Amino acid sequence: MTHPRNEAAMTRATIAIAAALAATLALAGCSGDGKKKNEPEEGPLAKYLSALYDESAWTEDRMEADHKKMEKVIAECMTKEGFEYKPAPYQGGTVFNPEDDEGPQMGTMEFAKQYGYGIIDSPWQQSIDEQNQDQPPADPNQKYLESLSESEQMAYSETLYGPQPTAEEMAAMEEGDGAEPVPYDWKKAGCQGKAQHEVQGEQSYEAASKDPAYTELLKSVDEFWQKQYENNDALDALDRKWADCMSKAGFSDAAKRNDAQSKLNDEWNEAMSQGQPADDSGEWKEPSKAEKKKFQEREIEVAVADITCAEKMQYDDKAAALNLKAEQKFVDEHEKQLKALVAQYGVKKK
Repeated sequence: MTHPRNEAAMTRATIAIAAALAATLALAGCSGDGKKKNEPEEGPLAKYLSALYDESAWTEDRMEADHKKMEKVIAECMTKEGFEYKPAPYQGGTVFNPEDDEGPQMGTMEFAKQYGYGIIDSPWQQSIDEQNQDQPPADPNQKYLESLSESEQMAYSETLYGPQPTAEEMAAMEEGDGAEPVPYDWKKAGCQGKAQHEVQGEQSYEAASKDPAYTELLKSVDEFWQKQYENNDALDALDRKWADCMSKAGFSDAAKRNDAQSKLNDEWNEAMSQGQPADDSGEWKEPSKAEKKKFQEREIEVAVADITCAEKMQYDDKAAALNLKAEQKFVDEHEKQLKALVAQYGVKKK
């Protein structure tokens, strides 16, 4: 059971850090023979922002240990409030990293020739399919929850997760109208918030985002990343050359390099959403093998053309250089504030 308020708890600093990490990954170059190049250089702004991020919090062992501790706190909290609660088992948080698998690396010509962008198939697809087939453990509290009246169930949910979002907050979340996300306050997130705060504490980036001293800085970081990807004349010039190359290769529906894969992703997601029940049993009918094969053939053609054009014009190296230059300019203009931010909220690495 996921509480809507928790889904809206991403703070401005979280977005800034995600953008920084995404920038580093998106601009990473790969060699055409399917082998990884040296690790891409981390940008100067990304270094400051990643200092607010504790990567050890996302290891499998750490997540499982934290989960068990939090479930114990939740059970104690719920019992104190007059409800029964059995700690839920850990369901796993494994993230598949394509770079951990043997075989061609995503983004290389070798990968493109075999899998395109990896939409239909990939070296790690079997592992993903196996995990998806695993049934999550039954909620140990479901039977008890069903024994409660409707009003008691609402009280149970509010005690566990905190108050439901207001109608205005729900409308803003559903419409995605660009309004500021609802700030996360563990004190208003019920027993779950209490447990998260006791076990994990407040993340550095969450604390920084609430500090008025850094409001303008983090707003500037947001604007910087937006300009890097949405209004960047230098990168747009690269994309125009890439698009011209793609057009000559017979693919003219993508104006920016990122569009090539995203358009295919959207197209396949649309095809998947059109699946109709095969019979009265309600079993979902996925696209046929022939439909998958036809789509993947086109996916491979686009991906191969994409990488061919990118390598011809050294797109990755030039884009990375542009990003590093822009990050350095931003750091030069805000260095004093960034240093103060890290000094106050940087994660102490062990």
